Amino acid sequence: MNQALKKQERLIIPPRKEGEVAKARPCLGDHYEQLEKVRARSFARYESAYRELAKV
Repeated sequence: MNQALKKQERLIIPPRKEGEVAKARPCLGDHYEQLEKVRARSFARYESAYRELAKV
């Protein structure tokens, strides 16, 4: 039962047939909150790469 209550943590890209065009899906929630979460996750994962790019 607990498995059903977990939030989706990864991006799920459904398979498409050849020639089918992907369509945008609406996302519920606060846009600013989503941006902050993405920035924090990105910085945690790629901190060294960002520091190297900042030197350029």
